[in-house]
Amino acid sequence: MEVDKETLKGHIEFIILSLLALKDMYGYEIAKMVREISRDQFELKEGTLYLALKRIQKNELIESYWGEDQGQGARRKYYKILPLGREHFERKKVEWIFVRNLIDLFVERGESQNAKD
Repeated sequence: MEVDKETLKGHIEFIILSLLALKDMYGYEIAKMVREISRDQFELKEGTLYLALKRIQKNELIESYWGEDQGQGARRKYYKILPLGREHFERKKVEWIFVRNLIDLFVERGESQNAKD
C-alpha cells in the first residue's frame, strides 16, 4: 500500500528512537532494520535518515560516537539514545497509542455503519 510521505514524515523521529531504545546502531543498520521490521513496506532514504539523526542529536535526544575500526579502514558512526531521548520516546509512545486507539474508534464506527447499510 502506498502511503502519503507526509503521513509518515512526522513519525520518523519516533521510529528511529524506538530502534535506538533497543541498542546503539549505525545509520545503515537503522535503515536496514526499518525495512526489515516494515517487511519492505517502508524505506528510510539515506538523506532523510541522516537529516533526522542530525535533528534528533541537536535536540539532545541522542549522541553519536565512532565505533572500532572494522578492519577495512572504515569506522562506523554509532548513535545512542540519551536519557532525555528515552523519556521523549516513552511520552511519544503513550501519545501514539492514544491517537491510534482514537482513530480506531472512528474506523470501527465507519465499518459498523457500512455493515448496517
